[in-house]
Amino acid sequence: MKSIPPFKVERKQGELIIMMLDRGPRMENHTACFFLDKVYNAQQAGADAVIVANDEPGELSTAVAPMDDDTAGELQSISISAAMVGLEDAVLLRRMLRNGPVTVLLNWTSIVPASPVVNWEFWTNSNDECGFSCREQLDFIKGMKDRAQSLETAGRAKFTPHYLLWNCPEAFLNTTECLGECIMNGTYCVPDPDNDPTRGYSGRDVLMMNMRQLCFYRLASAAGKGLLWWDYAITFAAQCNMTSKTYTPECAATVFEQLGGAALVANNGGRAAWEACFTFNETAALAAAAAGDVNATRIQILEDELVMQRGNTTLGVAPVSILPSLRINGHQYRGSLDVSSVTRAICAGFPAGQEPSVCNQAAISEDECAAPDGVGYLACMASDMGLANMTRCVNTFSGYSCECKGGMYKYTNPDTGQERCEDVNECLATNVQLTDPACSCERCACVNAIGAYKCTGPLENKCTAAANWGGCWSATVQGKFYHACVDDLSEFQRMAARGLTNTTSGSWTRCECPKCFRATSTGGCEPACGPDLNACDPVNGFCGYQPYPSDGGGSGSGSKSGGVSVGFLFFIVLASAGMTAGVVLLANRYLMRQRMGDEIRDIMAQYMPLQEQRERSAMLAARNAAAAGGRRDHGSGIRPDEDSDEEGTGVGAYGWPAARPAAAPAAASGPLGPLGGPSPAAPTLVAASQRSVWGPPPVTAAAVAPAPNGGKSAAGAGGAPPASSFATATAASTAPTAQRPSVDVFTLGGPDDDPLLPASSSAAANRAASDADPLLGREVASSASNPPPPADNPFL
Repeated sequence: MKSIPPFKVERKQGELIIMMLDRGPRMENHTACFFLDKVYNAQQAGADAVIVANDEPGELSTAVAPMDDDTAGELQSISISAAMVGLEDAVLLRRMLRNGPVTVLLNWTSIVPASPVVNWEFWTNSNDECGFSCREQLDFIKGMKDRAQSLETAGRAKFTPHYLLWNCPEAFLNTTECLGECIMNGTYCVPDPDNDPTRGYSGRDVLMMNMRQLCFYRLASAAGKGLLWWDYAITFAAQCNMTSKTYTPECAATVFEQLGGAALVANNGGRAAWEACFTFNETAALAAAAAGDVNATRIQILEDELVMQRGNTTLGVAPVSILPSLRINGHQYRGSLDVSSVTRAICAGFPAGQEPSVCNQAAISEDECAAPDGVGYLACMASDMGLANMTRCVNTFSGYSCECKGGMYKYTNPDTGQERCEDVNECLATNVQLTDPACSCERCACVNAIGAYKCTGPLENKCTAAANWGGCWSATVQGKFYHACVDDLSEFQRMAARGLTNTTSGSWTRCECPKCFRATSTGGCEPACGPDLNACDPVNGFCGYQPYPSDGGGSGSGSKSGGVSVGFLFFIVLASAGMTAGVVLLANRYLMRQRMGDEIRDIMAQYMPLQEQRERSAMLAARNAAAAGGRRDHGSGIRPDEDSDEEGTGVGAYGWPAARPAAAPAAASGPLGPLGGPSPAAPTLVAASQRSVWGPPPVTAAAVAPAPNGGKSAAGAGGAPPASSFATATAASTAPTAQRPSVDVFTLGGPDDDPLLPASSSAAANRAASDADPLLGREVASSASNPPPPADNPFL
């Protein structure tokens, strides 16, 4: 639609023009047009804002954007502000305009559209480990419960709880964060409650618990008892929390039963319906998705939440990206999350004169945000509020509040309680970079600004021949083309998302000489290692070697072929050092093992005679016996398990007397003899100060008792005294000798038995027992060598 005749607004430097238009049509034969068309034409004429004057008395109506395709593009192109005033105010303005230009200040005191039934939504979660934010949400739920239930019971308000969702970018699907915070391969996510994915509850746990609460609301709402959600949320927070480790599915089910959840469906089928609402088979869904089913990972209840979360700006439904958030009649509320402030905002959503009794109080009827003298207006425009960016005055029924402008949120300092407005970084805090095509493409960037953001769309790659290599140096050197243009898009995207650069002041291209080149004073590049590029390592850009000069004289051939690169020399040095360290380590390990083995053998020898010691001692004793004419008595030689008595203390190192025992008469009774009786003496341990060894207790009698085997002497046919006796002596020594300690005793069997094994064992078993531990009576080695033959045995 065009004005007839067409016109342009005349303006002065630094002056803003507000155009007032009639709602119309003023004549019966005039064609009516949408508010959208009026504002668009005024913007085209040069107006900075528009006031539409109502043409009839009464309350103002709410303008709804047309839904046809023709006006959709027009709506996107409008960038100026617009407002509507009543007929009385319009008449007043016209009277003032007759006397010259009028200065007008536009101030919006109503933050939501009016509706007889206010629809309000609350985005929250079941997490209780997010500090102040979680406590604030829980306090709000507890305080708002009665007021919300009262408004809904009266049919004046409709409440719906929601739970904010995130998603995981494809590049991070296999990270610890996404695996612990998401389901369905990153489709639905909730941040970790304590920001530590390695401990405590995960974001996945919170997401599943949010689904349980959401399913409870849906089930209760279908039964006409949606208000039970408030009771469920409060009871769950009291009984099932992360601090006490009761944040579990079992606890949630207990709360469900306490509130009569089973009766929400006929025949007490509420529990089954509730569980079916949040149960899904993720493994099967992912397998189906891999097979090509694009809808396999969709969970309908969560998809519905995402639709509500994204909103619909065409319909005036604002998107939600901050937790916690409230949306009242489709408009996001950015005030304080306290009962009084939210109640005032809900009351502002009712048409004038139709507020419920909770809103119609004497103190709430005054508009304190009215300019220029309103108390709220002056307070919000004061310097303190301006510094905190809280300059938007919102009139309520009980007063006013200074709120944040669009694109900002209110932050409360937990230490001081002071409030200020902070910018919402839509590029990082929301899913804009994933959902907006102008931000999500590979060469797109999201540029954050205070209170707003901008998607750049595809950014040109300037490092191409068509773009003259970004204006950087380029040349062909030794037959190869080089240029200094570097596409730094990834760094630009990172900086832009943090509001540190933009497409006006920043660039995603820089000039930097390639490897093996250096910058010149004229802005170009030249070879860094001389005119020959072959002298430069193309991998790291180092000058590895230079051709040796040839002066035709000196020693040698006068022709040299070049040296080894620095990188190769460095590798050789590292390899040599590694090999040297390996050889030293292996040698040290071998020496340490040998030394430790020797020390262990020395320690074991002090407590338990080793096999080679016994065999060596036996051989020495056999030679000594042979030298003595085939006989050996108690004082000659060293027993196989006995140390020498070189210090002359009178007692052997293992408790055996060094001196020859004096002769004594034979025992008065008992079948004593060189082979001992049929039953050996019970083994006993020596005192703590003595050593326990293998061997028979020494006898004090020199007489030989008759042998039990046909009267043969154990010493053999020669009749020599036995080298040792395994019989226990009972007679006292006639000569003074050192006190002998009790020792372990094994007796010999018959002459046909193994002479060194216990008489009570067979030959095979006795060989295994010959290495029994002398202190514990346990076998310590089953692979001992066979006993020496009788010719080498010093005891025979």
